[in-house]
Amino acid sequence: HYADATGRRVSIEYALIRDVNDQTWRGEMLGRLLAQRLGPMAHVNLIPLNPTPGSEWDASPKHQQDAFVDAVRASGVSCTIRDTRGQEIDAACGQLAAEG
Repeated sequence: HYADATGRRVSIEYALIRDVNDQTWRGEMLGRLLAQRLGPMAHVNLIPLNPTPGSEWDASPKHQQDAFVDAVRASGVSCTIRDTRGQEIDAACGQLAAEG
């Protein structure tokens, strides 16, 4: 395992999408899995989806993001929410919107 070989924690980047993968039970499941496999060497970095015109997906509301963080942390896994950037140009973390 990377964590064992390097002594560094493993960061999981998790794009949070409203009503797709932002349910609290998913946070609980993710936290349990990572706690079992990596323990304190795991970190989850939540990335709220940047809404773009024409997309069927949207960002999770703040209260749902916070509930997801709490669910992951309940398993002893550290979890943070990444600052959202790029909304003004419809581009963030691999998202680019085509104007048309």
